[in-house]
Amino acid sequence: MGRLKTGLILLGITAALLLCLEFISGYILSQIYNRAFDASMIIENKYGSSAGLKANIHGKVWGHRFTTDEMGGRITSGKKQNKRVGKKKWLFIGDSVTEGVGVDDHSHYSNLFAQQSEMYDIRNISLIGYATADYVEVISHLMIQDSTIDRVSVFYCLNDVYGSSKSNELPVMAQKGIFYRINHLLAEQYDTYRLLKLYTLQNASKYFEYDLQFYKKDNNHYKQAMNDLQLCDSICQTRQVKFEVVLLPYKSQLTGNKNRTPQTLVGQFLSAGNIRFIDATDFLASHHNTNEMYLWADEIHFSDTGHRAVATYLQQALHR
Repeated sequence: MGRLKTGLILLGITAALLLCLEFISGYILSQIYNRAFDASMIIENKYGSSAGLKANIHGKVWGHRFTTDEMGGRITSGKKQNKRVGKKKWLFIGDSVTEGVGVDDHSHYSNLFAQQSEMYDIRNISLIGYATADYVEVISHLMIQDSTIDRVSVFYCLNDVYGSSKSNELPVMAQKGIFYRINHLLAEQYDTYRLLKLYTLQNASKYFEYDLQFYKKDNNHYKQAMNDLQLCDSICQTRQVKFEVVLLPYKSQLTGNKNRTPQTLVGQFLSAGNIRFIDATDFLASHHNTNEMYLWADEIHFSDTGHRAVATYLQQALHR
């Protein structure tokens, strides 16, 4: 009985410690890896077949303050942007990276760039999940609705190559065998396991390596994405609107895997079509600590430091 009692006490202490660890892990994740997104902020089919954000809303995305303007774009503020009357619009269009998930309203690079804009009314019409097919829809609709648009910058992230494809139409990232299912279940149910997994894999380049497979001239996803960018340029040319593409890198391209194949291939296509583009990769790679430029355990999304670095690059490159 003595051993049984001791065993039960140890079991109780172990369970209490595990529960405490799980609580602490959950709190840590909520602070450094919050991926909560309020779907009620989105309007389906706002731009043709593409969704968009509701206008004049206040909420939280990934744990940070998120506000939209009257167009349904991530708000850009400041003294210069408050004087918008009579200014031509410059649209920043991209996915969650340009939308600025994971940082507050004042920190995303479109807002930081807007602080220095004397001539333009900067509008950030970006949304998590957008790809090149969405850029075509957004530009097409806004060009018809708004004659004050003078310039459009599409911020191209490497996963934009997915285009309009659904997840079940893309190659699988991992074989979904028994170990995958166990791993997925543990990560879904236990914050401690998820935290340890994220910490272990935070510098892995698996997302870049997955997306790299699409960057071949004969790949249908790549060809469609490039056709979409060409169509965006054509739509803008028809309206005498300036257009350019800004190429953005993944973290592993700056910290370990120096493969620049995607940017090179996209750049060659854009050059051949006389489409203006700039590539932020080299500039960001020169940063003294590239790891600091991205959110924790994130291959794609910029931190406050990263957004400041991108804004600095844009101020140098886009005003040329």
